[in-house]
Amino acid sequence: MSETTATWLDFWQQENEFDYTMSVKYNYFLARIEKYIPLSKTFKVLDMGSGPGNLEAAWHDRVAEIHGLDISKRYNEIARARHAQHATIFFHDLSSDDYLNFSPVADKKFDVIIVMSVVQYYRNAAEIEQLLKAIKQVAAPGAKAMICDLMVGGSVLKDIGSIIGRSLKQGQLLTMLKLLIRLRLSSYYAVRKKNGFLVVPKEEWLAMCQKLALTAKFVEEPLTMQQERQNLLIQF
Repeated sequence: MSETTATWLDFWQQENEFDYTMSVKYNYFLARIEKYIPLSKTFKVLDMGSGPGNLEAAWHDRVAEIHGLDISKRYNEIARARHAQHATIFFHDLSSDDYLNFSPVADKKFDVIIVMSVVQYYRNAAEIEQLLKAIKQVAAPGAKAMICDLMVGGSVLKDIGSIIGRSLKQGQLLTMLKLLIRLRLSSYYAVRKKNGFLVVPKEEWLAMCQKLALTAKFVEEPLTMQQERQNLLIQF
């Protein structure tokens, strides 16, 4: 592992193995999310951790606006180029030193807020509370937020086992096995070994939501290919 990929923040700034498989995992999510968050042409959407703009590709003509936030300038450049023809899609850079500062969208209110596979890379539970406060500040009355792919317990091996099983059922086993092999041989494994993942039990999540007067519940149905992970729905 080089010094330039010493942390999760560094990892996402560079070309990585997820560039080639992220859309497969996102399609699984997209096929299920509208059961819990129906869309409307009048809705404004916030996509926290927007990456290369997969949510925007699916929803750009189904809502009024989508604003993506990401710490990776590389992903934002890819997403802006991908959606250059979409006048209602916007991507904002988050500071790698202050990535819970939502100032780029502080003057807006959103009807739908999606946080996809981001929280496991945070440093501690205090940052989760900051995230919840930031979401609360930009949520419109009646808004819904889904915080997805949360690690709440179990082991990395169970996490890997669940995604392999789901990939098999989706006909994507070979693609996923190739990804796992590439990850094992790449800087991802070294960064994970050094920094780990943030694991926060469900009861801690619910306690933080209660503290902030947020109405929240965990969705029983898995929404991502990592079946061991959980998804939290917040209603405003």
